[in-house]
Amino acid sequence: MRNWFKGRFSKIREINRKYGKPRVKMTKGVKVALFLLRLYLILLVGILVLKFISMVKK
Repeated sequence: MRNWFKGRFSKIREINRKYGKPRVKMTKGVKVALFLLRLYLILLVGILVLKFISMVKK
């Protein structure tokens, strides 16, 4: 069982190593857009957490 897990995790590490760095060149506009999308996602998750907390307290 341990060897099975070890083999699976080694495969995942290999994939992460292969695709860890992006190979596509991005313009500044694309980087800014991705950053803004990341901020928007964090904002949405924050709103969901606050809504959950407020519902639990009631």
